[in-house]
Amino acid sequence: MKIVVDESVSFGVVTYLRSKGYHVIAIAETGVSVLKDTDVFKIVKNENAILITRDNHFTNSLRFQPDETACIIFIRKGNLTSNEEKDLIKWFFDSYSILDFKGRLVSISKNRVKVR
Repeated sequence: MKIVVDESVSFGVVTYLRSKGYHVIAIAETGVSVLKDTDVFKIVKNENAILITRDNHFTNSLRFQPDETACIIFIRKGNLTSNEEKDLIKWFFDSYSILDFKGRLVSISKNRVKVR
């Protein structure tokens, strides 16, 4: 399973997911200082990957259709430290089977999951 981590997400999430054996594509490592949302989405679609983001533009299902991806995970806004973001992703992956969310938009916040 491939996971694309948007540059809006702390790099601690990338490190954590890699330590768990996931194939992670970190947008922050692409060498492009600012990648357009549409370009990020193309990568996610081409890799049939999960997108993890804090960018609310990706919650626009008309523009970025979740069913064209393995899943879009949106970390809801909040004053989260890097460790809190990592812990939130850890909680989500430990609590749920990601396969249940194929092609869906999932918004997560502290102990809350909303699926569209």
